[in-house]
Amino acid sequence: MAFAVDKKAGRPASSTTISSDDVPTTNTHNNATQAVDQEGGTAYGGDLMAERPDQGSNMAAFFNIVCVVAGTGTLGLPYSLAKGGWIGVGILILSVIMSIYTGILIIKCIYYNGHTRLASYQEIGQHAFGRIGLVAVWFFHTSIVLGAPIMYFILSGTEIRGLTEAHVDIPEKAWIWICCGAVSIPFVLMKSLKEVSLLSIFGVIATAVLVGVTMVESGLDYKNHKDIVEYDAVILRNLPIAVATISVCFGGNVVYMHVEESMRFPRSWNKVLIWAMLACCLMYAMVAVPGYLTYGREALSPILGSLPKGPSRKVATIMIVAHVLLAAPVLMTSFALEVERVFNISVEKRGVVQERIYRTVTRLIIMGAVGGIACLVPFFDSFLSLLGALGNCMLIYVLPIFFYWRLIGWRRMPWYELLWCAVILIIGLLGCVIGSIDAIKALHRDFTYGRSGK
Repeated sequence: MAFAVDKKAGRPASSTTISSDDVPTTNTHNNATQAVDQEGGTAYGGDLMAERPDQGSNMAAFFNIVCVVAGTGTLGLPYSLAKGGWIGVGILILSVIMSIYTGILIIKCIYYNGHTRLASYQEIGQHAFGRIGLVAVWFFHTSIVLGAPIMYFILSGTEIRGLTEAHVDIPEKAWIWICCGAVSIPFVLMKSLKEVSLLSIFGVIATAVLVGVTMVESGLDYKNHKDIVEYDAVILRNLPIAVATISVCFGGNVVYMHVEESMRFPRSWNKVLIWAMLACCLMYAMVAVPGYLTYGREALSPILGSLPKGPSRKVATIMIVAHVLLAAPVLMTSFALEVERVFNISVEKRGVVQERIYRTVTRLIIMGAVGGIACLVPFFDSFLSLLGALGNCMLIYVLPIFFYWRLIGWRRMPWYELLWCAVILIIGLLGCVIGSIDAIKALHRDFTYGRSGK
């Protein structure tokens, strides 16, 4: 049984295109009446969330989520605590709860009308607010699915340069391009997230090793800093930038639609999301707490810069490079699928040969753009803060709630859930606006005066 039917041609929703003709004209009340129950998933006698035999397992979806989410901001968490104080641990816990909630809401939105499955975050935005919603989601979505790989390549180029400079004289920018070349192989060859899920398994393993090494090394180095390290319970002036940076850690919304689409049992989405996010939160805590406990206000981003030099640091560097090679294709494939959908790059539209050629050229152009930007923005921590404030705060915390209210209706929520949504919106908007301002100032200072800040 097909899991989603296009209103015009009877094709799977994954092949739909974004068009103003597809935007429903029903009002919010009618949308609420038509909305599909996330648990039931039935409407008009059909089951939009029926088993999809040709799709992947719940475990594959779990690894896809963890691979994208867990590696996004792990190494910057001790620095986030250094910026905001120990209250950052509470912000981390609050962030994971809010992210799980909005992750469930956004998937409900793709089934809102009861007779088709929306194919992307951009389509949700368009169905909710027309062209304005489409453009807004496209802007923020692109800043994440391309910004996060850029962040990965900046980190990999910096760390590989430090690891090899005693042996070979290869500049940092060259290493960035080498990493881009390595990632382009699976990015071009693997068409969808179902195929990329194998890479996600190894990406999660690499991240787990990285977390273990960082935690152990930070703990062992504590004795060298315990008499001089300084902490803060809370630094009020830095709270927005801390919230913005921590929000990067849960930036998986950009791929949730494609991950859910690749699941054989879509009704298991809530369960898979909760377990995946809890696993990510655990790994974050294992890096953040020992890192800040050992280095306090002097914790760097990435935290590898604070660890003592030695074999363990080299292992950690190798693991983060491995994560780049394995996690970046997941995010970039999500972006490429949207581009290919807009330009009708599919076997049905182009044929097997032309589809392969167009897809290869398109993805190589995307990779070239990512590598070029990565070479222009070498300051990892400031870029990470800007990325989190600008893109993640909107996509994770703000837009899912507005879209749910518009498509399904705020009247379906009890008063306490509306209050919870208001808290999420306030935190998300504050993190976006104030965090972006602080991050842009820091980035400008880095480019103008250099890392020393003088």
